[in-house]
Amino acid sequence: MAENDKNFQKTVDEHVKRLFERYKSNSKIFTATHVGHISLSIIFVFSILFPFLYLQIDARKTQSELERLSQDIAQQDERAGTYRQALTGLKKIFEAVENAPKPLEGYIQALEKEAAGGPLAPLPEGLGPAAESCGSPVDMDPWMVCRIRQYMAARAAQYQEILTDEIAAPLERLNIKEFDQWQADLQNGIKKNTEQIRSEMAANPGFWRDFSQKSPIYQNMVAGVHRFWVDHQFEEIGRRMEQAAEAGRVKFEQLNQKKAQIQKGKEDLNNALKNIKTRFGKIGLEIDEAILLAPVAFAVLFLIAALNLCQNMRLRKSFHRLVQANDPQQVAINDGEIALVMPLWVDPLDPPVKRRLKLGVLMTPAIASVLALLVIFYCWTIPDAFPALTGMGYLKYVLYYMLSVGFFFLGFQRIRGAVRRYNASPAEE
Repeated sequence: MAENDKNFQKTVDEHVKRLFERYKSNSKIFTATHVGHISLSIIFVFSILFPFLYLQIDARKTQSELERLSQDIAQQDERAGTYRQALTGLKKIFEAVENAPKPLEGYIQALEKEAAGGPLAPLPEGLGPAAESCGSPVDMDPWMVCRIRQYMAARAAQYQEILTDEIAAPLERLNIKEFDQWQADLQNGIKKNTEQIRSEMAANPGFWRDFSQKSPIYQNMVAGVHRFWVDHQFEEIGRRMEQAAEAGRVKFEQLNQKKAQIQKGKEDLNNALKNIKTRFGKIGLEIDEAILLAPVAFAVLFLIAALNLCQNMRLRKSFHRLVQANDPQQVAINDGEIALVMPLWVDPLDPPVKRRLKLGVLMTPAIASVLALLVIFYCWTIPDAFPALTGMGYLKYVLYYMLSVGFFFLGFQRIRGAVRRYNASPAEE
């Protein structure tokens, strides 16, 4: 009988030893997976995920600014081109009014020849025929004033036609209200210039006798046109519009440079990811693939760690029961000593608060997975954030993410169940 008891005790001791050795082996695996998946998740979140998110947000903002600025530049170029077209019309009127005294001088000479019995002096440069008769040149001054007034009226009509077709029409396309005032100023300027000439003609009906480039009325006409041009700064306005367009192009080039820097940042981040070392070697994934697969990888690693922890709990439970069976009064080995020799990350012998804290640390990859999912779903709203992802790809990854949630839930439930069964009696199991 004593021999049988001795053999039985030897068998039990050997079994206890095997349990302990198996526990130590599993503990090494758990430590590797536990430390590895927690550290990897933290490194991934701060070194890869957040920089990736920042680059995507910056790229989206930069692209939006580029598109907006491109439209602004196109509009500014169109406005500047339209204004140049209108300015050409303005210059035509300006030059015509500035040079008006010279053809008027020639017309006066033609009228003098007509009055002396020569050929009829038509209005020059295709101006429309006079609508009223000025009578006979017998009364020379009134007749000359009448004919010259007709000439000036025809000129004013010609300027008005240029104003309407070559200035007003282009400016209306710009839809800038201040140009409406300029058009009114231009019309008023033409009208004022014409009325001033008429006033001087009425005050001095014989002005035509000494009309030349040196005469006061001639000089007043030219000076009035120059004042009008300088006061309204037409060329300065065009220059400012050109400068605004050029400033937009400079900023557009700066944004393109920033876009290139963002792309370089993505390449650097991609290289940094590939060089991250794990116990299985370098990751070697492209940044897009790593971000998309991260929630699944974290879930798998957590499930492996959870299952290994549960296995360790079962091994220590068997060891604990065998020790208790041989030493029910805990004279040689108590629970604390067993926990010291065979520690567990989530130890059923610990107080509930301590177990929850340690379980929370073990769930760190779940937090990283949630953050990764939030980043992924947000980046799915950004065009070209994941250029290789197609319509079916979205569905595939959604299924993967649903599966990863299941892995986290399964691992969590397994740990809770293992803790509950550890303290249960054989009858309760």
